[in-house]
Formats: sequence, C-alpha cells, structure tokens
Amino acid sequence: MLPARLLLTLSAALSFAAEIPASPPVSWHSRSSPHFEIMHESVWSPGSISLELEKIYSSLRLKMAMFAPWMVKEKARIYIYASQDSYVNGEFSPPPWSKGLAYAAKKTVVVYDTGDIVKLKAVIAHELSHLYFEGYFGEKLKYPPAWLNEGLAVYLEESVTPEGGPWSRALAYFPPERQTAFPAFFDLKIDQVKTEARIADWYLQAYGTVLYLYKPHTRVQFKAFCEALRSGEKMESALWKGYRVGGGDDFGRKWSAWLADYSKPDRGGLPAGARSASFDFKPVQFSSFSFTNFGSKK
Repeated sequence: MLPARLLLTLSAALSFAAEIPASPPVSWHSRSSPHFEIMHESVWSPGSISLELEKIYSSLRLKMAMFAPWMVKEKARIYIYASQDSYVNGEFSPPPWSKGLAYAAKKTVVVYDTGDIVKLKAVIAHELSHLYFEGYFGEKLKYPPAWLNEGLAVYLEESVTPEGGPWSRALAYFPPERQTAFPAFFDLKIDQVKTEARIADWYLQAYGTVLYLYKPHTRVQFKAFCEALRSGEKMESALWKGYRVGGGDDFGRKWSAWLADYSKPDRGGLPAGARSASFDFKPVQFSSFSFTNFGSKK
C-alpha cells in the first residue's frame, strides 16, 4: 500500500548508519561487474543482470557522479532476492509493501526479482538514486527534502528507458487542479497526504519539479541548488543561488509556464510526454507503487 511505501522511503532508507547483518541466512551467489557486486539468491541470476546494471550505471553516472564521486572507482553492492516472500522474510526485514531499500552508508541496495527485467531495472535505478543522493547529504549529516529525493529518483528511473516511461507521459496530462501551489509544495509533509491518488500527484509533481530544475537548466545550477540546501540554507536562498529565482511564488510561475509548454503537441501532433490510450480510462502501474489513475486531460 502506498502510504506505507512512502513511510519506508522516508524513514527506513533514512538511516545512514543502518547495520547490514554480517551472516545472511540465505545462500547468496555472487557476480561482479565493473561497478557492482551482485548478490543473487537464485542459482541463476536475472537475465543479463550484469550488462543491465552497467547500462544503468552509464545512464546515472553523468547525472550523479557530482554527488557521489566514489561511484567511479568503488562498487555498490546489489542484493537480489528470488521472490517477494524471501525478500520480506529475509535478513534486511523490509516492510512487505516495499520494493527496494537503499543503505547509503553501506553502499548497498536490496531488491527482489519479479521476473520482469524492465521493472527490476526501474526499481534498482530508483534505489541507486537514493544511495548516491542521500549519501551526498549524509556527508553533512543532513537529509534531502523529500520531494527532491523522490523526484530525483523518479527522474533517474525514467532515464534508464531511452524512450521514457509512464511518468514523463503522465506529466503532460497533469491537471492544474491536482497540483499543489508553490511554495506550499516544498513544505508539504508526506504524512499529510492521505490517499493513493494524492500521493501519486505528489510524486508526479516532485518528478516534474526535478525535471524542470535539471533538464532545461544545467547540471552546475542543479548542483549549486543542492549544495545550498545541504549547507542548511533556506529554499528561497537555494533557488536564488542556483537559478536566480526570487522565491517560491516566482518559481511557481516559471514552473507552470514550463509545464504548459511541455504539454503542447509537437510537430507530430503528440504532446511532449506522449501518452498511451490507457491514460484515459485505466489506472497506470508504476514501478514504485501500485495502480494510480491520472485521468484524462480536459
């Protein structure tokens, strides 16, 4: 269930000093790739997992090495349980609704194999984002704002798929009445969001906010913004340092204008985040949580 999934992200993954048991009760099989130590429970690892992880690394490196320079020379460890049941009952003791855990201090990600390599890649990319980004803030004994942490994770999750995923398509059809006005969004606590639909809206807006901060601008600006937040500066000051934006209201106007442009049809007659017909009538399943209906664009 979603509320619990978010509580996991904001609390369980928060612990920078979380201890990983030294003697796992399951029998792990190991594989190595240039940038990962892969521990898998099944005798056979998920198909082409080493190659797929290196593809993920290539996608994330340009975006995340400025936050985690260690990722170039040090390996992260990936634990892949054979099933959700063994994951839930394993030594890491995750809540049953979680799909993955990131231990920043231990450079470790824990997931389980669903038999769907596309979804597994998305979850691993999402958790690796937390691993790299939370570790960056953890160097100053800080934790990133929830919207920034989750929005960046979804952005990197999307970047693993060259053609884009459901989030980029949904963003083009994000109705204003389901958005939270800025600067209130920056201060919205996730435990104040009670329904699955509102949580999905929160995630989509977090993704859209990070996409705007990162993609139309430069990595240098994004890094300056994050560095200011990590140093303890207020959001208004960080926005000014990174983007010369005069506070939350000014940011909201600029973001809304950008989103309106993002949603316009391109020359082929499709919006920038071209959707499938399923967005009109059916819930869409995302890698990070369960069914969510974004509805139709009016």
